[in-house]
Amino acid sequence: MITDMVKTIYKILIISFVFCSASISAQAKLEGQFYEYATYYMSNIDVQTGQSDVPFFRFRIYSDSYPIYAKAWFRASILSPSLGINAWTTLVAIETNAFQMKADVVLDNRNFTSNTTSLIDEGNPPNVVPVYIQVIESINLSEFESMISAVMTTGQLADGEYKFELNVYSGSTQSDLSLSDSRSKTNFVESPSGINLESPGGELADTSFNLVYSTYPIFNWNKGFCRNCDTYIRVAEFKVGYHSSPEEAMGDERMLPFNQSESWVKLDDVSTFQYPISGARSLDYGKIYLWQVKTSVPTTNGLEDQVSPIYAFKISNPSQASNSSSNNMMDQKLRQAMGDDQFNALFGPDSPLEGFKPTGKISLNNTTIDDATLLGILNQMAQKKAKINSVKIEK
Repeated sequence: MITDMVKTIYKILIISFVFCSASISAQAKLEGQFYEYATYYMSNIDVQTGQSDVPFFRFRIYSDSYPIYAKAWFRASILSPSLGINAWTTLVAIETNAFQMKADVVLDNRNFTSNTTSLIDEGNPPNVVPVYIQVIESINLSEFESMISAVMTTGQLADGEYKFELNVYSGSTQSDLSLSDSRSKTNFVESPSGINLESPGGELADTSFNLVYSTYPIFNWNKGFCRNCDTYIRVAEFKVGYHSSPEEAMGDERMLPFNQSESWVKLDDVSTFQYPISGARSLDYGKIYLWQVKTSVPTTNGLEDQVSPIYAFKISNPSQASNSSSNNMMDQKLRQAMGDDQFNALFGPDSPLEGFKPTGKISLNNTTIDDATLLGILNQMAQKKAKINSVKIEK
């Protein structure tokens, strides 16, 4: 009899252990992603309900066994010094009630709003999952008014950091839910600052000062804030007496890309590019060329193109250019960059560098550079994008 009792207790313990193991292993998990954009236009979002026609996140809630109970929680937070919000502040936090899952359920921001009353799972056939979604926290009125004012002015989210968090809770019953998975993503939003070309070149009228001594010049630019954007470049010849404007030359025959059916060459995410040896038409000494950069920025309205101004430069043949003309050009560039007072103080009469003549050997941070790179630096100084902190004269 004692043996039978032991066997019975043993069977109960096994059944309880199997039941508890099944309960513990049955947990809801998340699989999916948050989508990132450089610009968020508020015309894509209903600020009263959160409804949007643009995907911001899409996750599948799944489990190894069904049925199971689950609950989803979502929060969007902001950190925006431009709005005076200097600590992480909740924009909105919403959560569902506990609902029963009989199959995987897709949670998409486009069906996850206060107006949502049901979800459709991926069962065969699909099941309707009744759900109730409520706002449990939101930004205070004064901060909300500042944000709305910025939105109404610009039509887009204010500059700052936006953090999105998604939690899923699950359990075998409605009353024993616990956190079983979570995802988060922080997006940086900053108004595009445009593309600034640096070197070589400048205005078309200044090509006598924008000389390049290589047929494989190095192009430099600053894209500003351009997260996850695509970058493109194009180069064309400007034919004096034939083209009436840089825009006309760009729309005519291009040197790069080589294929005239293409308007741009796509690059990696870079801010410098050397004219290629292959895949482009050869540049010639004595001719004037134009170059331009474009970026395609992902926004909630789709890809938007930002196009730089057009810079012009002339390729001078080093073997034909006299040292005096090259030195005169460098003197002019130095004077533009430094200003008359500082230039005369260093190179004028009775100055430390009176009668100085360039040797043609130029180095930057112990690395030899060419004239084009030096001219690019002097151009930046002339445009107030760089400045001289100190001058040291070595004899």
